[in-house]
Amino acid sequence: MMSNVKKKDVPLISISLVAILFIAAALSLFPQQSADAANAIYTFVTRTLGSAVQVLVLLAMGLVIYLATSKYGNIRLGEGKPEYS
Repeated sequence: MMSNVKKKDVPLISISLVAILFIAAALSLFPQQSADAANAIYTFVTRTLGSAVQVLVLLAMGLVIYLATSKYGNIRLGEGKPEYS
C-alpha cells in the first residue's frame, strides 16, 4: 500500500531556516551597517548593471510576446483541462 504522504527534506529545511534566521538576526542587530550595505549594493548594481538589466528585460519581454503570439503559444503542457482558464 503506497502512502500519499510526502516526506519532508529535513536537511534542506534546516539549512534554509538557519540561513534566514542568521540574516534576520544580523540585519536587526546591526541596522545602520545593514542599511549602508544595502545602499552600497543598490548603488553598485544600478550604476554598473543598470543598462544591461534594462536591455535583458526588454529582450525577455520580446521573447515572451513572440512565443505567446506564434504557433508555439497554443502548446498545452500536460494532458488535463486547464484549471483557471
